[in-house]
Amino acid sequence: MTGNRPFYFWYKVVSLGYYPTPVKLTQKNSKDCIQYQIPDNYSVETEVSKMKIRCETKYQPNGKVRFTIVWKENKAEWSIYSDRSATSVVNTFLKKNNRPNSNLSGVYIFGFDIGRLHECRLETMGAPITLVNKKKRPLTTIQTISGQNKRFASLGRESGKAIRSLIKKHRLTDETDQPIVYIRKIELDFNGESIILTYKPPDNKNELAKIDAIVRACDESLLARDGYRRLAAVEAFLIREYLIANRRVEITNLINKDLRIGTFNIDKNDDLSNNLESDDGIIVDEAEIGNGAYRSIYTILQTLIPLWKETSPAIINSGDTLKLKLGGDGRNVGRKQSHVMMTICLLNEGEEVLKPEHQHCICLYVGREKYEDLAKIGKLFQHQLFDLQNNGIYDKDGNHWPVELFFSGDWKFMYIIMGLNAPNSKYFCLYCNCQSELRWDMDQNFENSGNHACENRKPALFPAINQENYIPDELHLFLRIVDVLMECFFNDVIKKKEFEKKIKLEIEQTMQNIKVHFEFFKSRSTSGKWDWTSLMGPDKKKVLEYFPISQFISGIRGQEIEKLWKEFLRLYKVLRKPFLSDQEIDAFEIDTKQWIRTFYCATEGRPNSISHKPGLYRKQDVTPYMHVFAQHMHQFMRQLKMKNLSLRYFSTSSIEKKNHDQVRLFFGGTTMGGGTEKKSVVYNIMSFENRQLYYLVNKTPKEINARNIDSNEKEN
Repeated sequence: MTGNRPFYFWYKVVSLGYYPTPVKLTQKNSKDCIQYQIPDNYSVETEVSKMKIRCETKYQPNGKVRFTIVWKENKAEWSIYSDRSATSVVNTFLKKNNRPNSNLSGVYIFGFDIGRLHECRLETMGAPITLVNKKKRPLTTIQTISGQNKRFASLGRESGKAIRSLIKKHRLTDETDQPIVYIRKIELDFNGESIILTYKPPDNKNELAKIDAIVRACDESLLARDGYRRLAAVEAFLIREYLIANRRVEITNLINKDLRIGTFNIDKNDDLSNNLESDDGIIVDEAEIGNGAYRSIYTILQTLIPLWKETSPAIINSGDTLKLKLGGDGRNVGRKQSHVMMTICLLNEGEEVLKPEHQHCICLYVGREKYEDLAKIGKLFQHQLFDLQNNGIYDKDGNHWPVELFFSGDWKFMYIIMGLNAPNSKYFCLYCNCQSELRWDMDQNFENSGNHACENRKPALFPAINQENYIPDELHLFLRIVDVLMECFFNDVIKKKEFEKKIKLEIEQTMQNIKVHFEFFKSRSTSGKWDWTSLMGPDKKKVLEYFPISQFISGIRGQEIEKLWKEFLRLYKVLRKPFLSDQEIDAFEIDTKQWIRTFYCATEGRPNSISHKPGLYRKQDVTPYMHVFAQHMHQFMRQLKMKNLSLRYFSTSSIEKKNHDQVRLFFGGTTMGGGTEKKSVVYNIMSFENRQLYYLVNKTPKEINARNIDSNEKEN
């Protein structure tokens, strides 16, 4: 209808066509104009200006639609086309046929507005295809792989079109009927072989995010390149291993530009005062990479502070002090070499610092855990630590954050860092001037004022850290004291005549009953003396709680030793509480000192008399860790309580776990990056650490959600 004049058109459908994905719409020439979907492979015959024409549409590889009009004139066939619009080609046709002043709508001429045709296209989207193309040979007669692949590719193209049409039919679209579901892959089974039909996604960002998630999963699960390659070999839907390896290299190169890695050789007198914040940076000469690597504490904090502020609830808020704990651990990687790691963590994170991934490596080297080597590391970070302690740090938003530094490690690492002597020296303690022969004395009070009586004391390697902030490691305190308790008990029973024939087997069976793997054996290193299985922390807790000492040491003494074990476990649990009242700390101080007195109590009364009470152990059996347990831990508990901290946050378990995993993975004959590497192992480990920060900054997902839907013959 134009004005008051009606126009009538007849149509003969040659090819109904289908709606591809994504589908194009007709142009909108006015505000209230209706837009219609344009089908692909559409062909219809109609009449314009008393001439019979055929209108066709075809989607082009560049995404445009080609509108074509074909007609016959003087027994010759003519055609014109336009990639702009149907109206454009219609009006061009009119001009060629001497009607330059006529204008008709391409929507009406092509019949895009015919509702019945639109409905038919939607209906045929889900119609089963039963017509067999007999021109094609059966697949079983095609012997070549290339020929089979061509057949599968042909199937993939047609099935892709069909599925995209089905997406429209089932309205997997938005309000404008644009599809929001896309096909990625179809898996076929052919003679036990997986055939994967792959389709290019409209948005490559999702595919890249998935690859990044896989790289992160491999890193955090410590799955090396060879392991993933074997998985991908049996699961065809997994992204190919070389793509994962290439993306890991890309991520490493990206993050290493922001978080620069310095290298050094611990055995040489290198100048370790390189400034990683300088504009010149560090140029890593692969031929000169040494056996040490480090990162700037400043740069790590600049990267992490925005993340700590963004969490919900925020880990740090304006005005908070950043409580940074430095720690270290050494792990053997050979007969004479150790893999020494230094880390920082934010104590404000609370329980999270007990996870290895929240320990951020600042330095590592392959060498020895000794003062001379660690002194070079101290020099490396001396300026940064003094500046952080005295001036704090400004984040990228210009906010100022005060910093307080702490340090914790096992006894060996601590006395080296503090410049003190070994625990078997006369003045052994890290925190006071107690002499070794007075470790047992619980009547004196030794304040946490530092060891100033130590002979041949060396300068502390991290002088920026205050003496009161060198905190004992509660994990090693527990492990070493339990070692003493078990050694004292086993030495008692080994002396008995029936040990080898009876007691040994009974103890091993009792351990088995409480789900602890344990056995005695004669050690070659101790000239055939009895030795026993070294237990891990969780098993030691089980032994303290459930092992029946009194079954193997008779009388009052066995009962007292059993009580001693259980009381130590109770006190250790108190020590590890995240929150303690002043009354609990006071009681802990009294009870730990009494526990030491019970440990070394002497025999009372004459044997076989009513007043006889057998002693337990000797005063000289009291160890340095026991001294710290009774004399110093309660002082640290009060000190940390004032700072809203807990001793449990100073466990080295997370550092040791991180060091153990990295030694096992990177010194185990392969690398996370895969292939032949010219860079040193420590450089690769530090790159691995950098990637962990990349995942945090870029919010790389830890998992990709997927729905497994049963599509067998049933209606939903």
